[in-house]
Amino acid sequence: MKRNSLVVLLVSVVGFFLSLFVLFTPIPKNSLDGFSAVEAASYIEAISRDPHSVFDPDAHEEVRLYLKDQLETFVGSDNVVEMNYTASEVGGDTEYDISNLLATIPGTNSTGTGILLVAHYDSRGHIGRSGELGRSYGAADDGYGLATLLEIARLYGQDTTLENSIYILITDGEETGLFGADMAAEEAFMDKVGFVINLEARGVDGAAYMFETSTNNDKVIDFYKHADLPVSYSLATAVYTVMPNSTDFTEFLAAGKQGINFAVLKGLYNYHTPFDNYTAIDLSSIQHYGSQVVPLVEEFVTNSDYSDVNYFVSDTNQIFFTIFPNVFVAYSETLGIVLNLVFLLVFAGLVAYLAWKKELAPLKVLKYVGFIFLALVIFAIAGLYISKLIAFLGQTTWSLTYVRMNGTEIPTLAIMLVTLLFFGWLLKKKVGKEDYKAVMLAGIFVNLLLSTITGFVLSGASFLFFIPALLGLLSLIVITFVKNKIVQHVALSQNLFWNFLLLIPIVYSLFLALTVGGLLALLVIVIIDISVVLPSVFIQLNA
Repeated sequence: MKRNSLVVLLVSVVGFFLSLFVLFTPIPKNSLDGFSAVEAASYIEAISRDPHSVFDPDAHEEVRLYLKDQLETFVGSDNVVEMNYTASEVGGDTEYDISNLLATIPGTNSTGTGILLVAHYDSRGHIGRSGELGRSYGAADDGYGLATLLEIARLYGQDTTLENSIYILITDGEETGLFGADMAAEEAFMDKVGFVINLEARGVDGAAYMFETSTNNDKVIDFYKHADLPVSYSLATAVYTVMPNSTDFTEFLAAGKQGINFAVLKGLYNYHTPFDNYTAIDLSSIQHYGSQVVPLVEEFVTNSDYSDVNYFVSDTNQIFFTIFPNVFVAYSETLGIVLNLVFLLVFAGLVAYLAWKKELAPLKVLKYVGFIFLALVIFAIAGLYISKLIAFLGQTTWSLTYVRMNGTEIPTLAIMLVTLLFFGWLLKKKVGKEDYKAVMLAGIFVNLLLSTITGFVLSGASFLFFIPALLGLLSLIVITFVKNKIVQHVALSQNLFWNFLLLIPIVYSLFLALTVGGLLALLVIVIIDISVVLPSVFIQLNA
């Protein structure tokens, strides 16, 4: 028993430690031979000296002229055009003109097909959702995006050997209504755009997530695999499609374009406030934008396949996730559905075999399925009201997806740990040792059921349930048919290890995206996962 406990502890510590590196961001570079976060920071310093929203006309114009001058220096004045629209052209209740900048680095293909890189230069100038102070200096939002675009202009601006073109679009009026992107989406050059990369920021540091794709993203994800240190989860792209948020990328999706959207998420308290200033920028995060975007640009401009403006059009999606730095797993949603159905059959076969061997009572599996669903309901309600209580104590507005409040990381972590310990206590006190396998099978069934359902209605989220079910089922198969104790420990340990690598970064990322308001969802995800993992641990401890 003691030796088994040490094995579980060791695997847990190693798994937890390695999970901290999944969202790794690179060391900032100073060399001008490639993308340099240090050089990018010099652009941000100039951009973020003053708030420069559309309501700060002098500073707003100063930033625009600075960006225009930098683009002309890098790509030549003949390749930079101003795209100006009067308030009446923009329409609606707009009371100010909109001014975009478009820089072109031409390729040699006859069609003019190119990749479009987008960021906006207006900062937040008025109070928005609860807690947003306005008057942002725009260092991250969207200085990170602008600096990345300027670095790419510096790297490729004088290259006359590109197969495909690069279009660099700097938009205006994003914060007040996506006006610049809306107008640009109607311009003639958009007919030559084969792919769009939009660069945003919702925080100031941490990983730069690829958090949104166009629909039917099969070829889009194949393209994204060329990024260095990719960080993305199809769960995020699936969730984002049902949320009310929008960026400039929304307008290009509406125009039928394929592409991807990036943002850092950590540091929400700086977002849309005066704290979004030059002193808060993170060079490693900026370098992470470059490490992902530059290889994509390089791939696009050197590969003649992308000269077809419709190359990325598809009718299928991929499911994908990051499991370790530079380890990006992706497979088709069709394969996902097939795997779900196959492993449901494998699950049924294992239950039937164990029942035939009189090692399991199938009705106990159903009993514990009910137990897990009851736990889900209880913890979901607890998560809902605890998050509301935290918002109340913090004197801020509560939302299921947005509670703007500093210092909620430790309370959220503590609540999830208590949830984990309490669920473990329930298993220890209320479930006999002989029933741990039945509980684990119940957890596997719940995960497979949810994986199958989401596979049809929200496929990007299905891996979150399928992977724990797969790992758990494989470990149970091994300990059922292989009696070697070492092999059994390896099988059960891998179940714990890989769940650490998958679950911890995802829960952390969801917390950054949803804030403490999403505690309901976070606790539900934790319960669903540990319904497989904890029984596995107890089986190992008692092996």
